[in-house]
Amino acid sequence: MSAHTGQPLPNTLAITWEQHRRTRELCSWMGLPLHEVTFNAKRLQRYARLGKQTLRLLSERKPKVVYVQNPSLILATLVLAARPFLGRYKVVMDAHNEAVAPFTHAYWPITSLTRHVLRAADVTIVTNAALADQVRQIGGNPHVLPDRLPTPPFTPTSPLRLDGPLRVMVVATYAADEPIAEIIEAARSLGDQYQLSITGRETKLPAEQRARLPANVRQTGFLSEQAYWELMRDSHIVLDLTLKPNCLVCGAYESLAVLRPMVLTGNPATVDLFGKVAVMTNDHDAKAIADCLQRARAQLSELNDSVMNERPRFEQRWLEHAVRLREQIASWI
Repeated sequence: MSAHTGQPLPNTLAITWEQHRRTRELCSWMGLPLHEVTFNAKRLQRYARLGKQTLRLLSERKPKVVYVQNPSLILATLVLAARPFLGRYKVVMDAHNEAVAPFTHAYWPITSLTRHVLRAADVTIVTNAALADQVRQIGGNPHVLPDRLPTPPFTPTSPLRLDGPLRVMVVATYAADEPIAEIIEAARSLGDQYQLSITGRETKLPAEQRARLPANVRQTGFLSEQAYWELMRDSHIVLDLTLKPNCLVCGAYESLAVLRPMVLTGNPATVDLFGKVAVMTNDHDAKAIADCLQRARAQLSELNDSVMNERPRFEQRWLEHAVRLREQIASWI
């Protein structure tokens, strides 16, 4: 993908209270100086420390444009609330799914604050058109920009031909929106011609489920960055499912970056971006997941051809969206 060749944008500041690949990739390309302000402690103590550091940054740098990642909703609220006192800067808010349509924290006052910051930000970056529609309905100003394809620590290799069992990498953190139990049951029904490797800390799966894992399923435990990419490279298919509506999962971008086809949840946003390189399901029961894996096996050759064609198209599409956003930010400076 073409890297941006311009100088860093002056009078800008990017702040996040988390470490996130999307934010790093985007700020690097845009030329936004990124400050990852992090601190581990109990919630109130953490917010007090991070809030103080954030206000100090805003006061010292006196930016004309501030980029914030949301979540954290508290960070976005603070930066917007401080604006009248610290320079009336423009706010560009990168709103992940939870920041537009709360799923994990779908209760007051989170829902009320969410609507407020979406209306108050000058631009809200979202990953897809469905989320953009939701932002508009609330009264915000959306800009659609999917994740930039990440850069693996090695040159991507050609897709793998089937030479025995279908090796499937299951991208997971054992979060509430991941149908892990159903994926395991799907593997049990498929037998030894399908071998599934589930990422994430294995102890997050209940002990009784761990004791009953079928022989064709293994838990990798938490992987280093290098080991994670290598597992993806050595898999025929990457499976990454979510119950969240219109959620674009990180595993899909990573898979396309290493030229591996996928099995994904078929929400409109995902179909729009990855429809040609993935087998999709809208059901998350064991039978539906097993059917998808069987289809992926049967269509592996065609899917492999598609990822080779779609990666450069995706990169060009991303570039066009990113250039428009950078031009908007530059016009404010």
